[in-house]
Amino acid sequence: MKASSTIQAVVFDLDDTLYAERDYVRSGFAAVARRLAGGGRDAGALGTYLWDNFLAGRSAKAFDAAGTHFGLNLSPADIAELVEIYRTHRPAIQPYGGIPDFLALLREDHRLGLLSDGFLPAQELKLEALKLRRFFDEVLFTETLGRSAWKPSTQGFEALSRRFDLPGEAMAYVADNPAKDFVAPNALGWRSIQFLRPGQVHSHHHAPPAGQPRIILRDLGQLRAALR
Repeated sequence: MKASSTIQAVVFDLDDTLYAERDYVRSGFAAVARRLAGGGRDAGALGTYLWDNFLAGRSAKAFDAAGTHFGLNLSPADIAELVEIYRTHRPAIQPYGGIPDFLALLREDHRLGLLSDGFLPAQELKLEALKLRRFFDEVLFTETLGRSAWKPSTQGFEALSRRFDLPGEAMAYVADNPAKDFVAPNALGWRSIQFLRPGQVHSHHHAPPAGQPRIILRDLGQLRAALR
C-alpha cells in the first residue's frame, strides 16, 4: 500500500449525509399510501398519518399502526408487501444544496467513494434518484458483503481501503450517525468527520466507546478545509 500523511480518498455515507433521509421516508410513505388507497380510503390521509407518526417518533411498526387506525385488517403478508413497496419504490429525493458542485470540486484533488448500509435495492434506487454516482470512483453498499458487514463492522472500510490501495491515514469518512458510523474508521486510522445538517434523523445519537467523530462540521466550506 502507498504510504501517505495526506487525505487522498474521501468516502461518504449516503443517508442524511448527501441528502435528507426524512425526504426518503416521506417518499416511501407516499408510495405505501397509494397502494392502500381505494375503497373510500384517501391516499393523502394515509400518508399524513404515517408522516405525523414519524415526526412524533412513532416509526416502529408504522404500517401495523396505520392498519389499525384505518381499520384495514392487514395480515402479516400485507405488511410484508408494504415493506417491500417502501424499499423498492423510486424515491422523490434530491441532494442537499451544493452537494453536486462540492463533489465535482473535491474530485479535482481527491478520489471519492461511497459506503452505506441499508437494504438493496433501496440504496441503489436512492443513488440513482440523486444522480450522484458519476462522482464516485468506488461505491460499496455493505449489504453486498452480507448483513455482518453493516456498520460498525470494519469490513466495508477495509474493502474500500484495498480498492483504493491506500492506508487508513490517507482516507477520510464523512457521515452523520455517531451511534455507528465512526467506530470502524477510527479503529482503522481514518479521519472521521461528522457532517451536521438541520433535520437529520440520527445525528443526535450517542457515540459508543471509541466512536466519537474526530471532527464535527456544519457546512461544506469547513468540510473542504478539513480535507486539505
